[in-house]
Amino acid sequence: MKKKFWVFLLSAVCSIFFVFVSQAQQFFTNPDSVGIILLRPEGESQFEPIGSGVYLGRGIVLTNWHIATNAALLILQGIDFKNEDQLLNYQIGSRSNSQINAWICLVAPNFNSPRPDRLQYRFSETNTDNCIPYNLTKWQAFRPSPPTPSPIIPTVPLKQLLFLDRNLEVAVVKLAPEELDAIDLSPPCLEIQPVKQGEKLTIKSHAYGRYPAVTVTATVQDDKPMLRTDPDPRVPVKNRYAAMSIVATLPPGQGDLVGPGSSGGPVFNRNGRLVGLVWTGQDLPDGTKEVWITPASVWLPKLEQARIPDEDLNKVLDASCPARL
Repeated sequence: MKKKFWVFLLSAVCSIFFVFVSQAQQFFTNPDSVGIILLRPEGESQFEPIGSGVYLGRGIVLTNWHIATNAALLILQGIDFKNEDQLLNYQIGSRSNSQINAWICLVAPNFNSPRPDRLQYRFSETNTDNCIPYNLTKWQAFRPSPPTPSPIIPTVPLKQLLFLDRNLEVAVVKLAPEELDAIDLSPPCLEIQPVKQGEKLTIKSHAYGRYPAVTVTATVQDDKPMLRTDPDPRVPVKNRYAAMSIVATLPPGQGDLVGPGSSGGPVFNRNGRLVGLVWTGQDLPDGTKEVWITPASVWLPKLEQARIPDEDLNKVLDASCPARL
């Protein structure tokens, strides 16, 4: 009888231990699919960090709308875009997408004219003087972020823009997957269940261009996504825009772990599931910092309705996490 008791006790202790280890591994999971988004200006040989992203595997990268398009950079400069230009929702086959491969040409106003044209830009189908591409994918690249720097990590050019939505602050871009196959990345799954108030989330990003990525834990303040206006003081008030967001808070002293360069950085729950992307945030008077997250639970259903080619769309939808019992 005693022998059976000790065998039972040992078995129970081992079970508890393995459950604890499993939960710890889930909470401290370190997905290596996070990466830095780099830009190589035309005519330059060096890449510059501009944001963060996450690799879903099979050649698909997620990042922010304002990282994947140059329109956001012009908004920062105070260029007053028309709504129909800056609200481009990229759906293949739609006439409204005729500008997706166009160039934005800045126009100097003619003050000598009795009625000067206040439009500060025009679109061109070709690259001419003083023009910049509407989207940056031709000069952008993705570099995975391992726990420690490694010379074998490739910098892979982004090839195609598949989906773009400013109201969701999300972009889906495509690269050549074979260039990443050799380093055995572990892409996360997309969590469609909403986060809960008080839930702890792990944010990984390349804040201020840091590489490898830095990690911080934030606490969810609300669980109902809302359209929130970008509070970035660098953006002229008239050009600020709203995107669907949930808010999480960083404790005092950790605000520098999320900042410029964090845009597009993945946000994981305690099980290592991808629940959203960082898109903006603001410092609070008490020393804490709000991080605004565009949630996968909102934009994943939108992607299901998007006119992305079936093969590429399935790559995104297949990344949905299995339902939890």
